[in-house]
This record gives sequence, C-alpha cells and structure tokens, in this order.
Amino acid sequence: MDIAFSYGIISLSRANASRVKEEQPMSKCQALPRIKSILLTAVILVSTLFASMVGVKIKVFAENEGPQVQSFSALLVDARRGQVIYAKAHDEPIKTPVVNKLMTALIAIEKTERTAMVTASKEAINVEGAALSLSVGEKYSVRDLIYAVMLTGANDAVTAISEYVGGSEAGFVRLMNEYAAKLGMTQTKFTNVIGTFDEKQYTTVNDIAILLRYAISNSEFNKIFSTQAKPWYDDAKTMLLTNANNMFWDYDGTDGGTIWGTEDELQTIITTATKNNMRLICILSDSPYESTYADSIALFNYGFDNYRYGTLVAAGSVQETVMVEGETLNLVPTADVHYIYPRGQNYIKNYAISIDQDKLKPPVSKNSIVGIITFTLMDDTVITVELYPDKEILPKKTNSQILKERLDESRELIYVIIGLVILEIILLFSKIVTTIRKRMIKRNARRPRLH
Repeated sequence: MDIAFSYGIISLSRANASRVKEEQPMSKCQALPRIKSILLTAVILVSTLFASMVGVKIKVFAENEGPQVQSFSALLVDARRGQVIYAKAHDEPIKTPVVNKLMTALIAIEKTERTAMVTASKEAINVEGAALSLSVGEKYSVRDLIYAVMLTGANDAVTAISEYVGGSEAGFVRLMNEYAAKLGMTQTKFTNVIGTFDEKQYTTVNDIAILLRYAISNSEFNKIFSTQAKPWYDDAKTMLLTNANNMFWDYDGTDGGTIWGTEDELQTIITTATKNNMRLICILSDSPYESTYADSIALFNYGFDNYRYGTLVAAGSVQETVMVEGETLNLVPTADVHYIYPRGQNYIKNYAISIDQDKLKPPVSKNSIVGIITFTLMDDTVITVELYPDKEILPKKTNSQILKERLDESRELIYVIIGLVILEIILLFSKIVTTIRKRMIKRNARRPRLH
C-alpha cells in the first residue's frame, strides 16, 4: 500500500484515540460502536504493516468509477488511441449480432467495389430477419446493401453480401474469423453470418471496440456509420432506411451509431460522439430498453466532463540531447502526439528513452529514427514516440579531403593562376632569347672583317 495511504490510517487511528480521551465517559451501548471502529482501524493498520513487510503492494481502486449503468457490460474508449475511460465487464463473453453486422460491412468495403452488383439468392430473401423484400435474381449494388446492413441490420442484405464476397456462408464466416484474428479480437468467434444464437459464437465489448476503432479509420465505413437515413430504391418500391440508434437525435455531438435489440428486451447499442476534439466510443451490451439511451448519455457526459484531449509531446520539442563528433544533437519528435487524460492530471505513470547508438555515427540524417521514447499512462496505455535528430552531422574530413574540396572550389582561379604563370614563363623565355640575340649581334659586330 502507498505510504500516503498508510500514513492516513495511522493519523486516523491517533485521532480516534485522542477523541476517546477527550470525550466524557459513555455507556456501554454508546461505547461499543466506537470500540468496534477503533478495532477495525487497528486491523487495517496491522494488515497494512504486514503487507509492507512481506513486499505485497495493495492497490486500492474503484473498478467502475463514474455512472452506474444497467447494462451487463459497458465500455467508453477514446476512438483514436483506445484509452479506456469507463469499463464494466468489458472482457466478459456476450452474444450480439451487432458484431456480425459491423464485420460484414467492413469486409464488404475492403474486399469489393461499391458499384459492384449482387444477385439476390433464394436463401438471402428467405433468411430470418429479412427487411428489404429483395427479389430472387434481381441485382443490387454493394453500396446499397452495406447501408441497409448498417442502418437497419437487414439480414437479407447481410446474407447477399456474404454469398457474393465469400462464395458461401461458410466461406464468409472463415473470412470473418480471419479478420478478427488479424485485428487482435482474441475473444471473438464467428459461426454464422447474421448472428443467430450459437453457444460457440461469442464476443466482448472490448473486441467490438477494437473492430470499430479500426473500421472507422476507413473513410467509407465511417461515412456509412455516421449516416442517419438513406433512401432505398428498387424496381418494386422506394423506402427510407433510418438508423434505429436514437442517439443521433438525443445527444449533441453524436456522429456514428448502430443498435440491435433482442426478443428479451435487451439491446446492444454502439455510439460515437465528438466534443472538444475528442471522439469517444460508447458500447452497452445487454442493456434494458428503458435505460439504454440514458446510460449512453451519462457515459458520454462523464467522459467529456472529466477528460481532456491534449498534447503529450509537441513536434520539435527536445526530448533528449546527445553529443556526436563533438557536436550537440537534439532528439525531437516530428509531429504532435496527443492523448486523453483526466482533468487536472498529466496521467503519465512513467516514461523511458531508448537511443540507438549505431544510428548516431556520422553521417546522421534528419530523416532517420535514432530513438524511441515510451510513455506509460496511469491506465497502462503505452504510447511510443519516434525521435529524430534536429540537424545532420557529417563525418569529419581528412586534410587531403579538405585540400581537394578547396581545390575544387577554386578550380577556375587556379586555372587563371596557371595561365598567368605560363604566360610569365613565355615572356621571360622571350626576353632571354632577345637578350642572347642582341649579344650575339654585338659580338659579331666587333669581329674584324677579312678582305
């Protein structure tokens, strides 16, 4: 247990003892509760001291700080990084067709062209939970079918997509499980496409959050997930597909959602909302009809009122300074890194910096990652930030390299000097020749002429 907490217990114990001394004598009935209180305090104190002696750290925390919701499980997370703001039974197995609809829409968006046409089969139009009254043999666009899945959960649209993409329901189920494994949804198993009850089919709200965070990073999925209503047209009819999640109309800032109810009056509702630069994901599973929206609103209000979106490290801020070849080199992030934190706290538990010394040997480029700073938040979220040099450092040059560079820089001047030297030599040579010639002429002039 933390020292501060232990000290608080000791202080409380002393205060109780002092107060007993100062107060007037009581009757047995009056004294009994006070004695019990003192004994309880003593037991806690002894337990604390014992825990300290044996090296056991007692962690006191409230598992579900925030609103008390009526759903079996609940989760409120940051959409960008997945930081958990509120959790209730978030890793407990649940059975909800919502995860099947989300996965179907995601796979269809990533595996097909939205303009592709799907032929409705007899199995698709007769499936339980059909909502579109499709016609056998008629063609429908993948885009329209995806909207129908996301807005109304239409099982005929789900089945038609699965047959088109996977070749069969079994083929599409295999694809769903492959996607789940790839995304790290370790507590999810699919056995059928539409989410029909099966003991072997399950998920958790934590895995749903993993799936949704990945899915809304796809702009096409996010656009469909954020749609409140869309017309449906075919040869037989025209109707308006309306999102059944009333949070779009009940809560300001709602920018995405879907909902699915069951016959036993329990719902799974998924909603995203954005305020103060924060986009939060709220998931309630097995939630009673009468409390679903009130609980969703309460969780969003709790998140937006008590948490903030801020900068963990700013682009260009110096995180570490090292010496390379006698020069000072600052290690900096090249982009702002943000995180979610409770009001009034920096929320950082610890951090560590790792430097790759091999990458600090010249030449050092500004584009090379030379270090990593790892932040661990109070909720155990780990954030890694890449560090880059703030300048380039080249290897030191040898004397011959320096001379060569200077010669290269002064090449034209050298040519001029050489030219002048050659000209000077020529002139000197010419002067010498002229002098010799004059002397020879004089010498010849002095010789007597013979007759």
